[in-house]
Amino acid sequence: MFKYATGGSTVVFTSRRRLVIVAVALVVAGLVSGAVSAAPAAVADDGDSGVTDVAVTGDGAATVEDDTQFVWRDAETDVVATVVDYVRESDSRYDDYWVRLTRDGQRTFRPSVEDSIAAAEVTLRELEERNVTLSVPADGLSVGTHELHVSMYEPSTGSPVRVDETTVTVEVIRQSGDVDGDGLRNANEVAEGTELLDSDTDDDGLRDGVEVHVFGSDPAVADTDTDGVADAEEVQNVSAPRLSDGDGDSLSDLAEILNETSPSAADSDLDGLPDPTERELGTDPNDRDTDGDGLADAVEAGVYGSDPTAVDSDGDGLEDAAEVQRFGTDPADRDTDGDGIPDGREVLRGTDPTATNDTVSAADVLFGGLTAPQQFGADLVRVLTPLPGWVA
Repeated sequence: MFKYATGGSTVVFTSRRRLVIVAVALVVAGLVSGAVSAAPAAVADDGDSGVTDVAVTGDGAATVEDDTQFVWRDAETDVVATVVDYVRESDSRYDDYWVRLTRDGQRTFRPSVEDSIAAAEVTLRELEERNVTLSVPADGLSVGTHELHVSMYEPSTGSPVRVDETTVTVEVIRQSGDVDGDGLRNANEVAEGTELLDSDTDDDGLRDGVEVHVFGSDPAVADTDTDGVADAEEVQNVSAPRLSDGDGDSLSDLAEILNETSPSAADSDLDGLPDPTERELGTDPNDRDTDGDGLADAVEAGVYGSDPTAVDSDGDGLEDAAEVQRFGTDPADRDTDGDGIPDGREVLRGTDPTATNDTVSAADVLFGGLTAPQQFGADLVRVLTPLPGWVA
């Protein structure tokens, strides 16, 4: 920045950036003295002149990641330079400058030998600030890293001398490319808000491309459906990471996984009972026959009304499956024929538990007239032991 004095008086300039009163009468101690003007003053240092800022914009400006400016090779990119005039001791309030964008910094510039990526001429009044747009055409730069120089030259010197310069580094990539090799195109990464340099943006264990193209989950969010289960874990459990209830059984995927059921199937054990119903009944959603009596849980609960958690639902001494498959009795009714004799006792005495009997004693009602119920149970077991070749 040039400063000047006339007759020892104070010289004042107008600046859009800040107001400073510059006194030019110097005393021996180096302190500033002199009359202070009430008018706005000039910028007081060189840092406020020349190329003061550079921004990358336009269709080609892809994104900024890890302090790297990515630009599309196949789109026009605008490099916007903010330039400010220098203070000059001159009769004129205006100065002409060239602003250039080049691959190499050059101290001088001859318009007759033009090798700029872009160049523009600008006229500035004293300390005026202006934005100059320098456009890089589509395919103007090859794929890779480029250090671009934004320079400001003063034509009035005859052979225009560079008065200021700054640089900007850009990484040129193709929209159709895949910088991080995650299966998601660069253009899609920018659109999805994922990272160009990280194959798993949300660190959920699934690559960004897999999330978008295979599972439809959000590659920028570790738990797309916010059900408490990370997307990768849902995939491992064959659930849909974009749905909090992947199988539509009203149980969240997290609840199913914690209870070791399948978050992708409404009926984990395929026994005909939805998992929520099994929980209400107290049955095991991962076991088709919770009590191991030979009847599937859904058959007991839905067909016979017996207890799928008890081998002998009605307590008549006959297992539920035996009642259904061998004797035709009701596993939920201890006296199927209503004759007062429990089904198990009738089987023991050889009468038909599905037909009414005329002779009924108290012993028959209690435990078949035996001396102890334990003996009744033992005899019943003996009677119920399958014969050779019999299949339940």
